[in-house]
Amino acid sequence: MNLTAYAASIPQPGHQNEDAFLIDRLSSSVAVFDGQGNAESAAKKAVRQLERLCRENGIKPDWIKTAKLLDSFLLGVNKSTMVAASLAEDVVSICAVGDSRAYLFRDGQTSILTEGASKQKLGSGAVEPLVKQIAVKDRDLFLLMTDGAFTPLSPYLLSKIVLKNLLNLSELPHAILKESTKAGVWDDSTVACISIRR
Repeated sequence: MNLTAYAASIPQPGHQNEDAFLIDRLSSSVAVFDGQGNAESAAKKAVRQLERLCRENGIKPDWIKTAKLLDSFLLGVNKSTMVAASLAEDVVSICAVGDSRAYLFRDGQTSILTEGASKQKLGSGAVEPLVKQIAVKDRDLFLLMTDGAFTPLSPYLLSKIVLKNLLNLSELPHAILKESTKAGVWDDSTVACISIRR
């Protein structure tokens, strides 16, 4: 199986974007972060650190170990959520810390994968990441989203947006953001979509 990923992010008007994302093709990993912070936001620090860890650890991250390292790295700084995914052969590993979400779109239906994730954030010093492994099928689609993006959208509405954009997946993150911000932009919003193909 192969992974292709696209992402988009928009800030709350008048504010610096405290979300960040990483698409790392070498490790087939994608991550979305929602930081609390200042000009040098925790999310951007977490992205740089995760990129470094992916390079140091070779191909596939151990998400429990990686989340704990990122937690320690941000300790004493501002905090961040994380939802991440990586592909190894025919299994996608999902890791969630905090309230950012992962969804799976399969056979026309969207389901939430990160129910039950702890509300603790990276930088708290005591994260217990939620890690799940999903045996993938050809044409599975994973969505990683910060709360600014997913809060206005039900799984049913997400399914409708995905179905309209299946032939142009590079535009899917923008289409989701456009729909989620119809009532206004009240928070930074980030979406990454991960397409799995044989």
